[in-house]
Amino acid sequence: MNVLRIAGKELKILRDIKMLLFMLATPVLLMLILGTALSGSFQATVKVEPIRVVYSFDGASGAVQQEWEALLQDGAASGIVFEKAADGREADVRDDVQNGLYTGYATISEDGISYYGNSSRAMENGIVQGLLTPLTDRYKLSVAESGISSSDGNYVAETPIDTGLQPSGLDYFAVAVTTMIILYSALTAGQLIETERSGHTDIRLLASPVSKGEIFAGKIAGSFVLNAIFVVIVVLLSKYMFGANWGGHLWVVFLVLFSEIVLALSLGLAFGYLLKGNVAGSVLMMIIQVAAFVGGAYTPVENTSGLMYALAAYSPLHWSNEAILQIIYAGELEASLPAMLLNTGCSVLLLALAIVLMRRREGL
Repeated sequence: MNVLRIAGKELKILRDIKMLLFMLATPVLLMLILGTALSGSFQATVKVEPIRVVYSFDGASGAVQQEWEALLQDGAASGIVFEKAADGREADVRDDVQNGLYTGYATISEDGISYYGNSSRAMENGIVQGLLTPLTDRYKLSVAESGISSSDGNYVAETPIDTGLQPSGLDYFAVAVTTMIILYSALTAGQLIETERSGHTDIRLLASPVSKGEIFAGKIAGSFVLNAIFVVIVVLLSKYMFGANWGGHLWVVFLVLFSEIVLALSLGLAFGYLLKGNVAGSVLMMIIQVAAFVGGAYTPVENTSGLMYALAAYSPLHWSNEAILQIIYAGELEASLPAMLLNTGCSVLLLALAIVLMRRREGL
């Protein structure tokens, strides 16, 4: 009961409408500004990746195979590398295409050419199909199973393997700003105990029939619920006001975000006990700024290199953002587990440090 009372005290900030609006408006405006100003970083470029096409024959006649060999010479002159699929590996070739090892896979038969392309490389697939079309035109090979009539002049059937969904600028920064704002909650967590000390209410708390453990747990619980409410509202505002894509598994996304909230609170409490006064806030601000800068809060980690790219692996923003983007755009729910385990593991260590330091003090 004492824990709930202390937690309820932390939630009284919800009564301050001005503070509530400020805390909600800041992340929403930030994701709108960054998503609009830096949207160019997410537009597709005209850079053409190396084109490698794997092929196999499926009952093709000798005449068709001879024409195909001539086409290979034209392809080599255009910089396209054609490789014949090894016997018995035809079933595995599509996986290779999906994983990006090849641009596409062509099957040549008497009925036509079936081409399976990685749809995330649309430009490269267009170049390959432009090379294949003259061959099919000469032989008037039909592909009735593809639903394309011969009058269309297109006898190459393409079956996309990868949807290639990518976030827009607003979609990306809706995630990045949310995780960054969560990390900033470490600043308020670092002041949870210091506020009691500066207001001299710590003595009254210790004189009451409440243990240090109950005070500690109550403050963590209240701060967690408060931040969780803000995060849920920010996510829903970005989703329904700006149309940001949060995917079809929002509950898994929230699990990752909630685990980051616990990490941020643990970080703030640990440094609040480890350092005194404004020093803790200054150190936390430096840690948060570095973690945000290298973790993809202002630009995707994929666009960085060198030391900044290497440091990204140690930023909670990076592993949280990566997990959420995988959940949204690849439907990989299991991607949440590593991020949640990292957030939870770091939280346990930081909370253990805070508890040890708290017990060594006479007061709070």
